[in-house]
Amino acid sequence: MNPPADPAPEIVEALIAGDSRPLVAALAAMGMTAPEIRWEPTAETLAEPRLGAMLDYWNALRARGSLPRLGDVDPLGLGEAIGYAMLLEAQPDGDYRYILYGSRIAERAGFDMTGKRTREVMPASPAIPFLFAAIYRAAAARRAPVFSVHSPPSSVHVTEWRRLVLPLTGAAGRIDFLVGNVPGATRP
Repeated sequence: MNPPADPAPEIVEALIAGDSRPLVAALAAMGMTAPEIRWEPTAETLAEPRLGAMLDYWNALRARGSLPRLGDVDPLGLGEAIGYAMLLEAQPDGDYRYILYGSRIAERAGFDMTGKRTREVMPASPAIPFLFAAIYRAAAARRAPVFSVHSPPSSVHVTEWRRLVLPLTGAAGRIDFLVGNVPGATRP
């Protein structure tokens, strides 16, 4: 099956409203298990210290005004979460480019996405960039943090990825992202 490169607007609109069922159905049609998606998590509900620290860092930046700007993010300020951090810059065509792809993420995933676009992630498994596009578009519209857990294809040697997506103000009114991405257990 060749799924559409981008999620349909109704999938994104439902996700913005907090309804992940249309996204889950589209992903199931592509052979992907349902992700967990939770809007506006707290450091306590994340139950992952590195993601909690990243959320606290983002909230401290946000306290200066509305959304932090991409240029406000100092990766060194993320402490132990730096290896699990990604910075994504919005592109005019609606895609995102990784300007930082954490070393721990690259190590566990087996590839480095620095300089590449989200549409290039896992080309053999189009459900992954589809999922990312839906979540990023919904987070950009809501301008709110979102947490997700998804199982990658078996070619990736981890059981799951826990992702925290934090919106940032980007160029030309676009929304960029600081994303924390922590792997689960190693697959045998």
